[in-house]
This record gives sequence, C-alpha cells and structure tokens, in this order.
Amino acid sequence: MSAKISFDKYCGTGNDFIVLDNRTNSFDPKDSSFWQRLCDRRFGIGADGVLFFNNSDEYDFEMVYLNADGGEVGMCGNGARALTSFAKKIQFDKTSFTFKTRDGIYTSEVLKDGEIKLEMTQLEEIKAIDVSDILKSSNSFYMNTGVPHSVYFLDTVNDIPLDEWGAKVRYDSRFSEGCNANFVEIISDGNLKVRTYERGVEGETLACGTGAVACAWAYRELYKSLDSISIDVPGGNLRILFQEEKVFLCGKAEKIFSGVFEI
Repeated sequence: MSAKISFDKYCGTGNDFIVLDNRTNSFDPKDSSFWQRLCDRRFGIGADGVLFFNNSDEYDFEMVYLNADGGEVGMCGNGARALTSFAKKIQFDKTSFTFKTRDGIYTSEVLKDGEIKLEMTQLEEIKAIDVSDILKSSNSFYMNTGVPHSVYFLDTVNDIPLDEWGAKVRYDSRFSEGCNANFVEIISDGNLKVRTYERGVEGETLACGTGAVACAWAYRELYKSLDSISIDVPGGNLRILFQEEKVFLCGKAEKIFSGVFEI
C-alpha cells in the first residue's frame, strides 16, 4: 500500500531543504534511512537536509533538523532561516518568532526586504581553540556556533582540494561527533569568501549559516572588529551582524516549490 508525503522545498543561499509540516506528528525523524533516501538527489527529492515544523507548548514552533545522511543535528542556521520563512506563511500575522531546537532556544525575524534575521549566539558563549596542527594556515580556530566548526584562513580558496582537506578535519579523532571545515579568503575589509565541507553531507555545500558565523567571529578576533561582515559563499551572500554582544545571521530564504512524494 502506497502513501504520499506532501512537502515544500526551500532554499537558503544555496542550502536546500525538504520542509515538512509535522504539527500532527505524522512523521518520525528517527527513521534515518528513510530521510536519507528522500535527500538523495538521484532516487529521492534531493536536499541538504530535512526540516520538521513541530508544535511547541512554550514557543512559536519547534525545529527538528536532519542532515542528508539522516542524522539529527542540534542546529542549522540556513535551515532555521528557511523554517522561519515557512512559519511566516503559516502564521502570516507574525514577523518575529521564538523557536526551540535540540541545541537551545532561538529568535528570528522576517525583515521588510524579505531577509531572515536569525539570532545565533552570545559572543561570550563562543570558545575557540587552535587547530593548525590538523591543517596549516595563516590562522585557524575550532569553535561551536550551534554545531562544531573549524576555520582556516588561506590566501585563496578557489583551487584548494576541498574534499580532501575537509574530510581530514571532519574525521579527525579529537572530534567525537565530527567537525565541519571552513576555508576563508579575505577579499577586503569586512568581506570574506568562504567554502565549507559539511559533515552529514560529506562534501561541499553551497552555504553554511553556522559556518559563516564561525568565520565572521574568527575574522573579528584576528583582524578587524566590525559590526557587519559580508560572507560570499558559492550559493550567494550572507551577512553576519554583531549587535550588543549578540550575533545575527541574515540572508534570503525562499520557497522553491511544493510537491508530493509517493512511497
């Protein structure tokens, strides 16, 4: 007997997501092999991950996020922006949201130009350590901005062996749950070019929100303390804002299409 799953497909700066309205608890996020199949770009819908829009007794909604390998992670910045855009379509009279993730409580806002502004973390909560012994670069950091990230500053990121270097960082034995790897080129004051190898996807993604925050934070610590930093990623552009000891991720997150997947 076949069943049908209605879904929306969203994109946040090149990060694409399957979005499911799960307010009736119709879907089981723990069925990792099934969600992995749906994310497959040849045999499924194709996506970097799956977002579940769940009810919450205390907040506007609960976000559950699975990577393309079907594994749940605590936070996804671009995914949270996409789910905020989805929430706006459901709760059309609202522009500000507070929501729960496995990692904690977050707030987001739909700006007048359609961008989604997401509060990521307090500056004081970011603890960084040097990881230059894994890969050599002019400067490097490891930190957690909702999920673990390593950041490496290079002269150029265009022609690096990203899959090789990224996998070396991602699978280093000191990271028990794995680590995302970000490679940064400084284009000009406050303008960075970033490429990211993302765990769970096991390759390069067109954008990574938590990775962009990590790169901007490291840039401010090492080079220049600016209130706004532009991040050029393969999927477009993100802005990281630093306001009153808080960090915000800003960028577009839009619905691409709706569909039905038959199983």
